[in-house]
Amino acid sequence: MFIVIGTCTVDLFVSNLAAMPRSEGDEFTVDSLVFHDDPLRTSLGGNGANSAYALARLGAEANLVGGLGEDHLGDWMASQLRDARVDMRCVKRYPGMGTATTLILSDREQNRLAFHHEGANRAVDGSSVDSALVRSSDMLLLTSYSIMPGLRPHGAVELFRAARRSGTRTAVDIGPAIGEPALLEELRPLLACTDYFICNEHELAVCTGGAELTTGMAAVLEGGAGCVVIKRGAEGAVVLERNGSATRSKGGPTFVPGFSVEVQTTVGAGDSFNAGFLMAVHEGATAEQAARFANAVAATVVSSPDRPLVALSREAVSRLKEQS
Repeated sequence: MFIVIGTCTVDLFVSNLAAMPRSEGDEFTVDSLVFHDDPLRTSLGGNGANSAYALARLGAEANLVGGLGEDHLGDWMASQLRDARVDMRCVKRYPGMGTATTLILSDREQNRLAFHHEGANRAVDGSSVDSALVRSSDMLLLTSYSIMPGLRPHGAVELFRAARRSGTRTAVDIGPAIGEPALLEELRPLLACTDYFICNEHELAVCTGGAELTTGMAAVLEGGAGCVVIKRGAEGAVVLERNGSATRSKGGPTFVPGFSVEVQTTVGAGDSFNAGFLMAVHEGATAEQAARFANAVAATVVSSPDRPLVALSREAVSRLKEQS
């Protein structure tokens, strides 16, 4: 059983704009009103919700810890997650708070503007997690670390210490590197109880004060983490383990190549990678093997043109691996 702690956000996409709008007072003008042919698209979003959804699509028992508003968007999101068989017992509905939303505008040249409302995500803290559930779980994933103020740093540390005492393996994804990004000094108490540290190259550089890839990964291991996994999009992933025999013999990180696919969207790619990696580790794979499987999971998602997370399944991942 997996516990996933992280943001729950409704993503709203307005795409294929002929031009980005400009503010010109409080009236509709030629520049402030932009027509678009593509309809507004609503999608499940948030690192926690996406990761739990992807785990459930892969066949895992996934428990989500997060917050939703008592509004129609919260109702819609809860129904999407329940339909995927995500356990929602630790998703709290907060009266007086809205469900988090991100409105994303993009034009035909793929320039983007985003508008984010944090909503009920800000209310999630250590008390949101059932301690008995932690003790009975195989894996605890904390994602959205940098934008979960109720958990950083002390709430997260206490959760990971409790997980370590019960034998539950732990993973943290420190992204995204926005607002007040997570820095290594803050993370040290958490790293001492972290089995898998996951982020992308940019987030690693921010966390470690601009260190290059190998140096930054080594710094995280020195901080106490058992394994560092860096997501690199189409280039795959990089893995460095504290006690990995393969790492010792090569003297550095292991580079795991990605899959060549036609990218339809990047939404949910990193979260689905996390789900695939931890699922494979739980099933007995080495970190390198798990990264290979996670790359295939992420590639399956980004190459699906319509509702990519819904298209995710073990069968779809297996087909991609066989074709490559």
